[in-house]
Amino acid sequence: MITDKIREVFKNNSFYFFIFIFFIGCLSGLSFSSVSIFISVPIMFSTLSILFFFLFTINKESYLYYFFIGCLFSFGQLFVSLYWIANAFEFVFTNGIFLGLISIIFLTIALSVFYGFSCITIRYIHNICRLNIIGFAIIFAVFLSLGEYLRGNVLGGFPWNIMGYIWTDSLVMMQSLSLIGIYGLGLFTLLSATSVILIFNKTSYAIFSLLPIILCAIYGEMRLSLKTNDVDNLLSIRIVQPAISQEEKWDKKLSHIHLEKLISLSLKDNVAIKPKVILWPESAIPYNSSIMENSTELVNWLNEDQILIAGITRTEFTNNNLSKIFNSAFITDKFFNNIYYDKIKLVPFGEYNPFKMILNFNKITTGTIDFSSGENNNIINLYNNRYNIGVLICYEIIFPGKVINGKRPDFLVNLTNDAWYGNTYGPLQHLAAARARAIEEGLPVIRSANTGVSAIINEYGQYLKRLELGEEGVLDINLALNQKKTFYSVYGNFLYLISLIFMLMLTRFAFISRNFKQGKQK
Repeated sequence: MITDKIREVFKNNSFYFFIFIFFIGCLSGLSFSSVSIFISVPIMFSTLSILFFFLFTINKESYLYYFFIGCLFSFGQLFVSLYWIANAFEFVFTNGIFLGLISIIFLTIALSVFYGFSCITIRYIHNICRLNIIGFAIIFAVFLSLGEYLRGNVLGGFPWNIMGYIWTDSLVMMQSLSLIGIYGLGLFTLLSATSVILIFNKTSYAIFSLLPIILCAIYGEMRLSLKTNDVDNLLSIRIVQPAISQEEKWDKKLSHIHLEKLISLSLKDNVAIKPKVILWPESAIPYNSSIMENSTELVNWLNEDQILIAGITRTEFTNNNLSKIFNSAFITDKFFNNIYYDKIKLVPFGEYNPFKMILNFNKITTGTIDFSSGENNNIINLYNNRYNIGVLICYEIIFPGKVINGKRPDFLVNLTNDAWYGNTYGPLQHLAAARARAIEEGLPVIRSANTGVSAIINEYGQYLKRLELGEEGVLDINLALNQKKTFYSVYGNFLYLISLIFMLMLTRFAFISRNFKQGKQK
């Protein structure tokens, strides 16, 4: 058999085997760079099935061997799917792309450890229980998924490119997020990928592994077919995308020009709509709060019933010395009634140096002082509590179950500046996270990005309107608001965690090898 030949090739040559595992990990990373499920899903299923096959068939005494398998696969996957982060270093350092790539290598090595320990656990349980192949498939899915969950939550977490995101292009499949969230969809994706191998062992096993993902598809079709178009409680909103390049954004000589551009786009005529809320991107205001608060030109163009929400750098002083800076959202009206939301989830190395006591270098963003984290409440009241909005700055939108800190809002606002990453897959992956949060929480997401992609996403994850990368313009909409909660918005990852427990129990009682059972009876 071809499988026997493959095992024979790598049997006595661990170096080539590890290179091969790294290669298929890199290949799997392409699944997060595609805009079509007809590319991303086959690639991921193929590479995961290879990983599954080798973990099941290779027997080694040292668990370190399995640790390396998991780490190398994850390292390749994350490095290929996160390479674009290195682009940000180009705007700060000479030949910064090389420093950026080195940083990405260290980041992905640290993150790959979670898959490494997952693979150790998978093999340990298999060695103890002597699972048959379908039992092994279940723990394969459970513990790799658990590794992703821990990666997204431990030490602040980094839940970027969770397995469920390979379905980003399928609106039907993404509907299951309203029940099980992105981790749950990732769990069932991992299980269904094993069907590629299981089909050669037993057809019923392959069908069993595919069943959860099939149910997700059925649920998605039903949810979309039953959706209603609300026409009540409309709020007129305008999103501004100025498309200011990162090279020019922090040029102080151009600050006034940038501000005039933002105001001009905000005042652009549209007979069909007179916006009550105007959205500018992250760090849109080219002055910090201490300078801006003495300038009325920022708001004198607003109508009396309009509100501006814009990104700004907020400053605090102690004895006339700058003591703290915040990446903030600035909410104001024509009368300068100001509210600030300070970003809570800061980007490591981008906005602060988490190892400042050990490694003496500055963050990537401008200034030598690290950004400070805000208080744990992101809900802002508008129009005398008539509307509540949840404000999320930049990558705060990527955290499942953690985008609402306070009373449930009417919609979510995401201000971001993805110009750091140029014309790469980074901004599209970021957009996919915003879409996932809309479906999970059952809330519209209004997204303003400096250079794109700005979008208006409804509670079903549909793009009502969007402006692509590098496109200058505005998006206007009369947004229908509702308070229809999803299962996930109420219970979070409860159903996902219950699925993990159920699958483990199923493995324990149903899918242990017959030979092992007979041996225990004797």
